[in-house]
Amino acid sequence: MASATFDTLHAAKALTAAGFEAQQAEAITDTIREAFTESVATKADIAGLEAAVAADIAEVKAELKAEIAEVRTEVAALETRMVERFEALYKQLWLMGLGIVTAIAAIVKLL
Repeated sequence: MASATFDTLHAAKALTAAGFEAQQAEAITDTIREAFTESVATKADIAGLEAAVAADIAEVKAELKAEIAEVRTEVAALETRMVERFEALYKQLWLMGLGIVTAIAAIVKLL
């Protein structure tokens, strides 16, 4: 990360004017300067992170679209197989029903 601007001389003068000894003021301003240079993000840092996150999101989005397309294909294949099985079952049940009706008609004729 790039460092942010911090006027250590101005800060040290303000601290000594407030009653701190020069050594204390220097230690405080050095600590603050280190904190700024080590942990403060600049606009460029944030822009870089935003670009990286946007790229990651785009990648995940593309992967999800591909997975959704694959799942849709699998679901369509399952639907086709289920329709075929239901049609076969319907035919079997219809033939069984026809056989039962035929058997009942034969029994009725015998009576």
